[in-house]
Amino acid sequence: MSDVSSAAQAPNDLPAALPFPFSLNVRNADLGIDDAGKLSRLDETRAVMMLHRQIQPGTVMFASMDIRTLNTTVRGLIRVISQTQSDDGLAFDTLTEFVELSDESKKKIEKLLGKADSQPAVTPSRNFATDQLGVQPVYQRGGPSHSDYQVATTERTYFEPAPLRQQARATASTKFWNSLGLTAYVAAALIVIAFFPAGRAIELLVWDKVTWSLERMWYWANHVGQVKLYNNT
Repeated sequence: MSDVSSAAQAPNDLPAALPFPFSLNVRNADLGIDDAGKLSRLDETRAVMMLHRQIQPGTVMFASMDIRTLNTTVRGLIRVISQTQSDDGLAFDTLTEFVELSDESKKKIEKLLGKADSQPAVTPSRNFATDQLGVQPVYQRGGPSHSDYQVATTERTYFEPAPLRQQARATASTKFWNSLGLTAYVAAALIVIAFFPAGRAIELLVWDKVTWSLERMWYWANHVGQVKLYNNT
């Protein structure tokens, strides 16, 4: 089954060519796609990417494009339209369309293509005193309308598919050497403490209590059936 389109796109049908290619990454965890490539053509609705693997047309992927000239990254969902094998046969020119793209990403693309509005947007006047108190502004004749105080919608977040990370587990040899190292450090600490009289006395006291407990446990383990209580007839 061939995933590569046999008919190449005409140059007039493709998006505008970029001055130089940009790096990008496309991913689809369900299909096991994680490929890095180059972005050669771009407009507000489509993009031409140079990828290193064949991808079925209609596949939806998450794309992250590194726009170095703007020192920013454009992210969004794309759908593969067609693929054409490059002349050297090492890559595939992939024509894609944007499925979901935020307004901020669209503005970045327009700025890259030189279509962004040069005039800054006029921000509505706000009463910061009422904003701090959480009070709605009171309508005044001749003043700003209620539409000036609408809350701007937040940018949509994207689900970025990625493979699940495996849980790290220590091997048997690692556990053995860690235990051996811990034992060596404890023994070294006890030897250093034993050089001081106060530390030696504490160690001897602890050792006496431990040995006494072990002796009593061993005695009652061997005489468990000989326990007698006072006034036991």
